[in-house]
Amino acid sequence: MNTLATRLLCGLAVLLLAPGLVFAQEGTISGTVTDGETGEALPGANIEISELGVGVASGVDGTYTLEDVPVGEYEVRVSFIGYQVERTSVQVEAGSVTELDVELLPDAAQLEEVVVTGLGVEQTRGEANVSVSSIDAGELSETSEFENVTDLLQGRTSGVTISRSSGNVGAGLRFDVRGGVSLNSDGQPLIFVDGTRIAQDPATGFGVGGQPTGSPLADLDPNNIESINILKGPAATSLYGTDGTDGVVLIETKSGQQGQDLQVGYQGTLGSAVKQKDYNDEIYPTADRLNDIHRRGAIQGHRVNVSGSFEDVNYRLAYSHRDTESIFPTGEGQRNNLNANIEARPTESFTVSSRSTLAFNYYTRPQSDNNIFGVLGALALDAPFGAFTERDSSAFFAIDDQQRVRKFQQSVQLTYNPEALSGLTLRAQGGADITARRNDQTWPNQYAGIYPSSGGERNALDSDRRRFNADLTATYDYDLTSNVSATTTAGSQLFTESDRFVNATSSEIGTDLITDIGAGTQLDAIGEGLSNERSAGIIGRQQLEFLDRYSLEFSVRRDWSTRLVGGETGSFKEWYPAARASAQIGDFLPDIVSRLNVRASWGQSGSLPNLVDGELVRLNGQSSGFGTGATIGNVGNPDLSLEQVNEIEGGFDLGINERYSFSFTYYRQNTEDSIVNFQVAPSTGFGNQTVPRNVGEIFAQGIEMDLGVTVLQTEQHSLNLNANYSYRDREVRELGGETIFGGFQRNVIREGLAPFSFYGPRVNGALFADDGTYLGPDIGDENVELGNPVPDHFGGFGLSATFFEDLQINAQAEYQLGHQTYGSTARFLTLIGANAQRNELAQELSGLQPGTEEYRSVANSLARTNPGAGSGEIDNFLQDADFLKLRSVGVRYDASDLLSSVTGTDQVRSFTLGFSASNLFTITSYDIGPDPEVNFSGSRGVTRGQDFLTLQNPREYTFTLQVGI
Repeated sequence: MNTLATRLLCGLAVLLLAPGLVFAQEGTISGTVTDGETGEALPGANIEISELGVGVASGVDGTYTLEDVPVGEYEVRVSFIGYQVERTSVQVEAGSVTELDVELLPDAAQLEEVVVTGLGVEQTRGEANVSVSSIDAGELSETSEFENVTDLLQGRTSGVTISRSSGNVGAGLRFDVRGGVSLNSDGQPLIFVDGTRIAQDPATGFGVGGQPTGSPLADLDPNNIESINILKGPAATSLYGTDGTDGVVLIETKSGQQGQDLQVGYQGTLGSAVKQKDYNDEIYPTADRLNDIHRRGAIQGHRVNVSGSFEDVNYRLAYSHRDTESIFPTGEGQRNNLNANIEARPTESFTVSSRSTLAFNYYTRPQSDNNIFGVLGALALDAPFGAFTERDSSAFFAIDDQQRVRKFQQSVQLTYNPEALSGLTLRAQGGADITARRNDQTWPNQYAGIYPSSGGERNALDSDRRRFNADLTATYDYDLTSNVSATTTAGSQLFTESDRFVNATSSEIGTDLITDIGAGTQLDAIGEGLSNERSAGIIGRQQLEFLDRYSLEFSVRRDWSTRLVGGETGSFKEWYPAARASAQIGDFLPDIVSRLNVRASWGQSGSLPNLVDGELVRLNGQSSGFGTGATIGNVGNPDLSLEQVNEIEGGFDLGINERYSFSFTYYRQNTEDSIVNFQVAPSTGFGNQTVPRNVGEIFAQGIEMDLGVTVLQTEQHSLNLNANYSYRDREVRELGGETIFGGFQRNVIREGLAPFSFYGPRVNGALFADDGTYLGPDIGDENVELGNPVPDHFGGFGLSATFFEDLQINAQAEYQLGHQTYGSTARFLTLIGANAQRNELAQELSGLQPGTEEYRSVANSLARTNPGAGSGEIDNFLQDADFLKLRSVGVRYDASDLLSSVTGTDQVRSFTLGFSASNLFTITSYDIGPDPEVNFSGSRGVTRGQDFLTLQNPREYTFTLQVGI
């Protein structure tokens, strides 16, 4: 009995002590991860034991704990983006806690900037296997004041040019990314703001001459932007699928920082906008009037922001208001932006963020460009030369065009790093971009005798644009061996867009006291439009990294679109593969080489046909005096496929002594199956319709170079220089014999030429009779390429400097070479006999003896001013548009210490004064117009580089006061 009892007691003791015995065979590793230079905590650092397949992320204060680690010796790997990987050997003792504090050292500052290289992919610049242009907008806005996003980008991005089509406030923007070889897209990149895909094309609205409604990017406050990354071709954008052909622009707004105390900031801005250049009085007899009509536009702005953090939440709230008067009467813009960015980390493994923007903006635009009611046109072309009858100038200013914009953008992101599976990151992102726009245009009854419609006219248009996107990605980082790590990514992307508008026009209102469109006794027009489109894609990406030095990556995307297509498929589908490789070989070179990353990539993307190009016949409703019926609205091709773009890219990123950085990239793009419209045979009964076919092919290649130099770096002083240069060569190789014309048939897309080329006969000089008398211009027998509005060579250079810690200076210049602009204003002026230069030449010629050398010289000059259609007018009024512009200069002085010493208080965190100027000066050979960058037909389409009574872009001066507490 006693023996049995003893055995039972011993067994019970073993059961009770077993967990403790097992626990005694395990230990814990804990510590803190900090920046080795500043000592600041690094939240989100990865701490892994590859041998066991376990790991954790450091908390908001940099601390971490690895529990239940079996007894033994292990290598602990600690990594954080932008820092060198640290490996440490640790001995784990049974039942004890092993302290391991890790200090990570930053990599070379110039090359280790974190950039986005694909959907859900972030890499340091030194690791990147594609070329990415990135802008530190947050730092730039600390020293300079910017009117819009364009000002942030111009001259700072290799491979990309950005321009505004006119000087109107909120005017359209145009990106030219690399070769721009897609024929079927609008040539513009996808744009994401905080992960939300936004509309980038001009909204539906009434034109004012050639200018359509403005760019949605003009609704953003550039001061609220933290960073901009630009992916420039299919080699980088293939994971974004269809529509990523022309690049992807990723904009991230400012947010609060973890561990930051409550901060409140205010910025006040006062300034003015003026014209950049006077009209040339040697060409424009009314130059004085043209110059005088421009005004000094007032600029005023206010910004307030509150940011900080508490517990595991960081936040930033900001409101900005800006009033900008155009340099031309009746033009102005008012922008109101409210931003709320919040990020919370309720657990060590779960993060949620919300970024919201609410905008209420207002714009008015003057009548301009190709418009007989434009003031510039009236001044340039009216009396004393009698082109038009005398009219009351107030009638032109009375035409009222107003746009009211209400915009809501929302981005929500959920990130989960499950503790049970180290290295796994699950991310869900949702975005909404909703814009309601009201466009009102009123032609007062007071001037009914001047306007086309009598009795006054009202035009009203309401448009509603909605964009929604959802991204789901799962990324798993793991080690295959001690020398080989891997990253696997899988995900999906959904996108839906809808556009709706309704418009009406009425006239015979009778009195200007009534502005109700329903008061018009005559309904001139009424209509509506609705379009909806959805697309989806699934992605897969596999990356292998050897010895933390060599990287190999493969990816693929499968896309679907609801754009209509014939046959049994019902929708477009396509695969987009890509492959990338890079090698960091700086360790094999002398110590002076701080980084050398060699990279190569290949990728594929494409563009969809127009919405109904794949439908055989689309009918439109039509009303007439005989009732309501249908007309043929579109003839399509059910056998259409997608346009396909292939790109090969290669280059390297070099760092020298952590003071010099240089990047070089060569790219080669080829587009196949571009869609070209062909005229249908009359026998089909389709009338004046065209049918699309896949026949187009375009080729482009180019180089991009970026240079950064740290000239000086001390505690109180610094001087950094930057420069970039790009070259591109483009050719249309196949169009099935067709030619695509732009406005006035001056720009063409044609086989053997670069896209958008100016095309027409050359003027060889003057023709003379046998007796030496001038007969007219000697015009070539064939049309040839005369020039191109897109520059072949372009780039920029700038500096950022700090002196005595408190004085900061930033400047950026841009140059463009190898392109032309057509001076349509000067040509039209010549047509009506008002070109002073031509008139003087004609008068001079009349006083000379035919046959003399002087007579022939003047006659040749006169022949090159001939404006007649088909008489070489394109060649005569086409000028080189090469320019060098000082885009921006910013000076900022931090007077915080001075204020503290004067007032004896340190309650004011910061107190700074600033001055900024944009478009400060221009050097250009273009002199038949004031601005070589404008385009009368806006920022889209084949028509490019045509200056036709277009308002020049302004020069701006602003003073700012910033106060922070």
